[in-house]
Amino acid sequence: MYILLPLSLRASTEGYLDAYNPKTSATPAGIFVSRVEEIGFESVPTSLMDRVVNFLNDVREDLRCSMARDIVTIKNESLNMAEAIEELSSACEEKLELPKDTHLDFQKKITLSKHEKHDLGSSSLSGKGEVYKQLLEMEKEDDLLDQLWWSRSLAMEKIRGNRQHIILVASLIDRIPNLAGLARTCEVFKAQGLAVADAKIVHDKQFQLISVTAEKWVPVIEVPVNSVKQFLEKKKREGYSILGLEQTANSVPLDQFIYPKKTVLVLGREKEGIPVDIIHVLDGCIEIPQLGVVRSLNVHVSGAIALWEYTRQQRS
Repeated sequence: MYILLPLSLRASTEGYLDAYNPKTSATPAGIFVSRVEEIGFESVPTSLMDRVVNFLNDVREDLRCSMARDIVTIKNESLNMAEAIEELSSACEEKLELPKDTHLDFQKKITLSKHEKHDLGSSSLSGKGEVYKQLLEMEKEDDLLDQLWWSRSLAMEKIRGNRQHIILVASLIDRIPNLAGLARTCEVFKAQGLAVADAKIVHDKQFQLISVTAEKWVPVIEVPVNSVKQFLEKKKREGYSILGLEQTANSVPLDQFIYPKKTVLVLGREKEGIPVDIIHVLDGCIEIPQLGVVRSLNVHVSGAIALWEYTRQQRS
């Protein structure tokens, strides 16, 4: 295969073409060595290669230093963890003390060497006692960690489970600040759940900034807008009273309304309120008495007031 080059280009690259070797010049090393020293031609300056090598050596040295520091940090953290476990073990020694007739029948994944097995089977009481002591210490540490983990799990479940029997349905709301504020309100008053159109909204940065981790504690239920009616009908079959926070001809003032214990409270859109087709599913509507000229409240504020009134009635 032949390549036709213009005369000017041929003259300017003559040195490189004479030095070019398909087997060596195409390799990374060949790029830096394919040159004709007689005419002073080189494809890439060798000084550049020297700078690259120096750079790689500096980076390699920095990496070694960083790894050395990491090893020291890991050792220190491991030592601190061991000291913490030892302190907790001594504090709970009485609670975790094994019965006197405890045998060496531990269900642990411990592989003993032949020498240790021989010691366990021999008549040497000192060797047997030392192995028993090590196993007992391991058993105490495992029991302590299991107990701490179990206590933490029970506490978390208690926090999540001890909630009021009211669910706020905010699927019709689309503004992130209102949804985040409602999530925070639901957590403050321990509502049973908050229904939203898209549960992925809890990962939004603005939502998390306003909710201040409330979404980690209050159950968030995904109920798309086109599934709100089905969700309300399902909850009605489960014994919930379905209420709407809306000003209608038959709505009851909030200060005159007695909440049922199992309540689903529906909040309307920011401007339009609750659609007519959903109002027909409701068991009733409540409204917040207002004295000013402006005849509407922010939906987050309205939901917070209604939820507090439910909480006040349940507390009393």
